[in-house]
Amino acid sequence: MWKTFFSFDLRYHLRQPLLWLSALPLMLLAFSSAGSDTARIGGSIGNAHLNAPLVIVNQIGVLSIMALFLVTFFVAGALLRDNEVGMADLLFATPMRKMDYLLGRFLAGFSACLLVFALITLAMVLGSRMPGIDPARLGPFSLYAYAWGFMVYAVPNLLFVSALLMLLAATTRSMMMVYVGVLGFIALWGIAGFLGGRADSAALAVLLDPFGVRVLFQATRYFTAADTNAHLPALEGALLANRVLWSVLALAMFGLTVVLFKPLRTGTGRGWRKIRAAGQAQAAAQDVAARIAARPLPRSVPRFAPSTGWLQAASLLRADARAILRSLPFLVMLLLALANFFANYTIGGMRFDSVPYPLTRLMLEELAGGMNDMLVIVLLFFAGELVHRDRQARIDGLTGALPVPAWAPLLARFGALAAVVLAFLLAGVLAAIAIQLVVGGVQLELPLYAQGTLLSSAYYLLLAMALLALQLAARNKFVGYVLGIALLASGPLLRGMGIEHPLASFAALPVLRYSDMNGYGHYLAGWSWFALYWTLLAAGILWAAGGFATRGLDALRGKAGLACALCLAAGAGTGSWIYYNTNVLNQYRSSQAWLDFRAGYEKAYRQDMDLPLPSLTGIRADVDIFPATQALRIRGHYVLQNKQPSALAVLRIQTDLRGTTRFHRLPAGRMLRDDKQYGVMDWQLEQPLAPGAQIELDFTVEVARNGFTADGKPLAVNNNGTSFAFEDFFPKFGYNQSIELDDDKARKARGLGPAHRMPTLEERQAQSKNYWKLFGIDADRIDFETTVSTSADQLALAPGELVNSWEKDGRRYFHYKMNQPVLPFFGYLSARWQVERSEWNGVPIEVYYDSRHAYNVKRMIDGAKGALKYYTTNFGPYPYGQVRIAETPLYQSYARAFPTLTPFSESLGFINDLRDPAAADHVYYVTAHELAHQWWGDQAIAANMQGGGLVTESLAEYSALMAMEKRYGPEQVRSILRFDLDEYLRGRAAEGAEEQPLVRNESQIYLQYRKASLAFYRLRETIGEAALNRAIKRFLEATRYRNTPYTGSTELLDYIRAETPAASQALVTDLFERIVFYDNRILEAKASKRADGRWNVEVTVRLAKTEADGKGKESARTYDEPVELAVFAGQRELQATQHMLPAGESRVMLTVAERPSEVAIDPRQLLIDRVPGDNRKKIEQAN
Repeated sequence: MWKTFFSFDLRYHLRQPLLWLSALPLMLLAFSSAGSDTARIGGSIGNAHLNAPLVIVNQIGVLSIMALFLVTFFVAGALLRDNEVGMADLLFATPMRKMDYLLGRFLAGFSACLLVFALITLAMVLGSRMPGIDPARLGPFSLYAYAWGFMVYAVPNLLFVSALLMLLAATTRSMMMVYVGVLGFIALWGIAGFLGGRADSAALAVLLDPFGVRVLFQATRYFTAADTNAHLPALEGALLANRVLWSVLALAMFGLTVVLFKPLRTGTGRGWRKIRAAGQAQAAAQDVAARIAARPLPRSVPRFAPSTGWLQAASLLRADARAILRSLPFLVMLLLALANFFANYTIGGMRFDSVPYPLTRLMLEELAGGMNDMLVIVLLFFAGELVHRDRQARIDGLTGALPVPAWAPLLARFGALAAVVLAFLLAGVLAAIAIQLVVGGVQLELPLYAQGTLLSSAYYLLLAMALLALQLAARNKFVGYVLGIALLASGPLLRGMGIEHPLASFAALPVLRYSDMNGYGHYLAGWSWFALYWTLLAAGILWAAGGFATRGLDALRGKAGLACALCLAAGAGTGSWIYYNTNVLNQYRSSQAWLDFRAGYEKAYRQDMDLPLPSLTGIRADVDIFPATQALRIRGHYVLQNKQPSALAVLRIQTDLRGTTRFHRLPAGRMLRDDKQYGVMDWQLEQPLAPGAQIELDFTVEVARNGFTADGKPLAVNNNGTSFAFEDFFPKFGYNQSIELDDDKARKARGLGPAHRMPTLEERQAQSKNYWKLFGIDADRIDFETTVSTSADQLALAPGELVNSWEKDGRRYFHYKMNQPVLPFFGYLSARWQVERSEWNGVPIEVYYDSRHAYNVKRMIDGAKGALKYYTTNFGPYPYGQVRIAETPLYQSYARAFPTLTPFSESLGFINDLRDPAAADHVYYVTAHELAHQWWGDQAIAANMQGGGLVTESLAEYSALMAMEKRYGPEQVRSILRFDLDEYLRGRAAEGAEEQPLVRNESQIYLQYRKASLAFYRLRETIGEAALNRAIKRFLEATRYRNTPYTGSTELLDYIRAETPAASQALVTDLFERIVFYDNRILEAKASKRADGRWNVEVTVRLAKTEADGKGKESARTYDEPVELAVFAGQRELQATQHMLPAGESRVMLTVAERPSEVAIDPRQLLIDRVPGDNRKKIEQAN
């Protein structure tokens, strides 16, 4: 019997146009993604092949999630179809078995989904084989990878979703509750994603990840490009458990469906008593109505006043809003959204196990990321329900004939969705306030909540209008859903096609971020114009769709048509004004146009990269900052000297295109080139500049805000919180290498070869230029003096000693001068700050901060003091007379170390909640790191070549770790190192070219920060802190303020080797000159009590050591170094011993004085082990 249901339903599904209409977008998406680097599903793949096995599996997993709506339509819909068409009573009266009915319909719907997904997979195969794809981007074709992904991911995912939604459909008999199940499923997956980001929640993430994509990421997060190209993940451990768990749950839910499903006809069964009682109540009500009707009542005459339509709209709005807001699906969706928000807040913002204070601006951002995204799905669902409710109830003919203006139901439906938006946002705000009250430490900012909620609602209200219009135009709810999903996907698809202007992408409002220092600033004006533009267009389109759907073309005549036309015309006018601002007053470039610009610059000027140039030796600048108008004026004076062996005839000057640069004093000569497209000017000197000779150059740079931009990117000058550096606006000389494209795929598409990498260690001529050559700055150390002015209510900062300050004409002036020559690395800040002052050994320490961010100011001062003490004791004296730390707006999310001055983003350090004493003090650590740059990167500056980051950044990381360990002890340092290990392994997996050993690093963050911290800390633990610091100090003494030849990583290693014992020289090689990994684990641990009261601990370990090349290919190495084993009683270490063991399996006998509980290999986590979780094991007690 089940075969009859199966064959009938399968034929029915395959004949439905909606099946293929729903599948077509997914097939097109799979096809385009398989052969593209821009429109990728599942994220960036770096240097991996487009058809790498892991890439294929990841795409199939993500596509199976996107196929959720297919299951909804064709599994749940099949079970509810009999009730919808009125066939349930007839069908259930036949002698059939419930199991046959459910199994046949379930397998038919599930088979239809599998068939469609097989076609989606085929589209992936075809997309990767299309002509025009670079053969180098493809690996060998692997049918097994597609089959593995289909069977391990597509089948279990579709099976579980099918079983879940069929259970919901069978027990609720409501498509609405099925949709709620879909949303719950998505919410569960989102929460699992947050939990999966924490190592201690990995097991819970397995349970809460029904799709398995997060588990796949965890299993392969350290895969290099070579691993991705060659291997599928092993079907074991968490991945196998996840797939089996959710498949078993799917079968269990189908069994539960069979048990709970009641195929009862009307008037039968235990539920009939309730129905009969309801019928009796209805009869009683009808009797009362009849009695009332028998009485003579005064005749009522309907009146249609001008306000009648508005009253009707208000009545309909109340009914629609009440029906939605009181419905169980809405309440369940709201609870799911709140759960997602809570998970996002508690887990998503963690760094080193600490979170920021729950400031109002952060809570608004968390709401947007963790809760409001659910609102999109809610609007999509209820827009269809509101538009098609009357048609589903078969009363659309009646309601359509009522004397109600066409706009009234339309306004009511939009108002109901607006009420949904308001309710969602208000619930989120109340939840956020509750968190703030519970956590404490912050002030409630109710006006900001009101403003932020109003601004964030704009997108959702626009979306509500668009979704209503699509449902009205589609005349079929499911087609309307497909069109709505297509609208939501249109933004990313248009961007993939190169159409990025916000005028062309629906509701593409510029990013609007709130800063506690600067508020929404002047960026709100541009955002408001875009919001008005899309509001007018959406309102006009909704008006037209609503009128046409109810009354046809007649509804668009007269005043209604005029109002619609006026909306669209006003939208077009607003768009013209926006275009004038974004494309005429300002220069608009799409991302592809920006890549073209960068490629064009390289093609035009790369050949002149080594053009002989004069060196900057002195800068004097008068800088005027105008915060109220976001304007800036720089009047500069350069002193240039020819340090080349021959005379210079031409000056190559590079100006910044964001401002207007005018030169007032140039040496006698003539203009050879004035390239306004790239800001390049060649000035031929009338008298060539002889070696050693100097010339002077005067200039003015003016930067002003003109209207608003399309992207809303922050400017350097703000109402409160100006921050810019020398490289931003000051004229420079030569070739700006930082403009070059670094993505090989983008380069090849524009006719360029592979990206130019840093000069190698063998290219000794590169030691003639320092790091700043990257930015077109050919300078050693310069004399620096500046005067900076700002508005009367602000302070202005620049590097150097404050010589004088004064007020004039309503402005404040500050004169700074460096006490010694410095690198051309300086910046300017201006804001309304509070100031906290202290000192260390006569060195003033000042922190300039926003009055609402005083939380960690004293920690910053303590960090500066601790760093100054450690660095001066171990490395040498602090070279300047003051230390200043200044808070800047969150638009710059980092800290920088100018001489004497460190700009610190308000989102970095100032707002960390460190009330938990167990939390790592990230504020102290970052402060110490930035201060370390006054030694590393200032006193010792590396050459522009491989390994330079080892001097500039890696030594700063090591110095900060040591300062922090002296303050807090080793445990906090180990928490940072655990973070560094994870970031290093993730970073090398995402490497776009190939990994280099530390000595040859090319400024990759995962190397010069993360791996270097691990390397230096292990070396320190091996040879001792005193020896390592002695080597570093000798290195600094030899290279302090040295110019050509600039130092580098090999010179640093020479000093380190000189202090390293012979037995540890191989370790230095492994840490800095090779890429070495360990795979150590404890297999078994047993303890037995001895006659003398002590305990024997027998430990079975397995050791492995490998070396990788730059692509990630590994080969085995001899295990030629000692390994540490430690025995614990609870958290207390009983014994730690070193053992020389070979690679492979070994047994070790240890003896301890007390009953042991746990044993660990590499207990201090000094080795780069990709699976440190198997390095500890509980001990089995024999007696």
